Amino acid sequence: MQTKSLVLDKPKIGGIVGIGVHSDVGTDNTRLLITNSILSTLINVVGSVKAIYKYTKELEYYATRDPLTNLHNQRIFWELLDYEVLRAERHNYKFSVLMIDLDNFKSMNDNYGHGFGDQALQKISEGIRSALRSGDFLARYGGDEFAIILPESDLEQAQMVADRIFEASHSLDLQTPEGEQLDAGMSIGMSIYPDHAANSRDLFMFADNMMYKAKSAGKNRAYIPNEEDILQVFQDMNEKSLMISKAVKEKAVIPYFQPLVATTNGDIYAVEVLCRIKTDDGAIMGAHEFIEIAEKLGIIHNLDFIMLEKALLQVNREGYPGKIFVNISPRSLVLSEFLPEVNRIVANANIDRARIVFEITERDTVKNMSLLEKFVCNLKAEGFKLAVDDFGSGFSSFHYLKHFPIDYVKIDGEFVANMVNNAKDHAVVRCISNLAHELNAETIAEYVESQEVLDATQAIGITYAQGYHIRRPTAYIMKPLQEKE
Repeated sequence: MQTKSLVLDKPKIGGIVGIGVHSDVGTDNTRLLITNSILSTLINVVGSVKAIYKYTKELEYYATRDPLTNLHNQRIFWELLDYEVLRAERHNYKFSVLMIDLDNFKSMNDNYGHGFGDQALQKISEGIRSALRSGDFLARYGGDEFAIILPESDLEQAQMVADRIFEASHSLDLQTPEGEQLDAGMSIGMSIYPDHAANSRDLFMFADNMMYKAKSAGKNRAYIPNEEDILQVFQDMNEKSLMISKAVKEKAVIPYFQPLVATTNGDIYAVEVLCRIKTDDGAIMGAHEFIEIAEKLGIIHNLDFIMLEKALLQVNREGYPGKIFVNISPRSLVLSEFLPEVNRIVANANIDRARIVFEITERDTVKNMSLLEKFVCNLKAEGFKLAVDDFGSGFSSFHYLKHFPIDYVKIDGEFVANMVNNAKDHAVVRCISNLAHELNAETIAEYVESQEVLDATQAIGITYAQGYHIRRPTAYIMKPLQEKE
């Protein structure tokens, strides 16, 4: 038996492989050399597989969970909400959605530190969970927001659950380091299927609107919707739909730019293009206000084309020489006219395709993954680069990395933002970074909002960083980094 062993410090893996051979081989130096070469190759393969398995095992768990509270995350909330709509429609029953936003949580963080804020979030999440039935679903939607699905419940039952949540929150022991007792104030909005909406997006939007009404009414309360609220919310939706359609028709799209800097020396490596819309009254709408509506209206690809064309025009106007990251909806990617139109826009701008990096996310995962995979390969064949955004936020991230020729991995900012205060977040970011480098992809940390976080990303070998600490998005590419307003 000829064996060879391998133990590495980074990543912490070890293994032994062996080959059973005829006893005469041991006396033949040439055959022994060949056997050792085979073993060396095998041990490298085993080492790579073990390293990737080690990284992905924990990451796959956190693709569905929030590491701080151990609640399910936003991605799983949306999957279960879509499923619950189908189930309720099939079996003809009602169910409720609750949106919870903590009142004055930012002040709590600012006054007592992120460590205390993390402890408060853990206790509050436990309090909310204690007020729910075993079949109810609770997720940390993001930051200080929680989302709940209450199967087989009407408005009256949703109100009862909200009352129990308030009772549980008021009894929490939230004591500051100075011994001051704080109250976990929160605002709750709710929506009922099918009374308030018949699809998951509208249900969520309605509950979210009711939550903001609770805040406007004085905070620390639940807002119970009435008929007038239903009319107002959907009237607002229709008005916004018309406004977005008009903006696309009139090309009232403004590209904003946020730099990506090298963690080693702070040099600008690239800029990410962010879409904004200018309204009739001169206000600037952020992407979170119109992307979902544009997708529902079927005009998201037009929005993408206009944004790319205007962004490249600005690149040429300012003489910017670096890489350009562009967010593209997966719905745009699978359109047959997408690639020819992109090639036309890039050719007209006389920009080298290797400078353009298309970012794909899981916000609207394409059902036909093989179709997306084929298209991505065509995109790469044309000379464009590819990044996967919000990596770690869902299972498709790993599918993308495994099957697509990914050049850059953008680590989900929810993990990055608090990595210096939370050991689990730090571990997840480190694992994603190691996994990406194993697969020859460069890494980018999002939500870098302090020098501490920037130093931490550099310490674990992340290649690039972006966030408000470096610079907020602006309408100009070459705006100095120190001007962060």
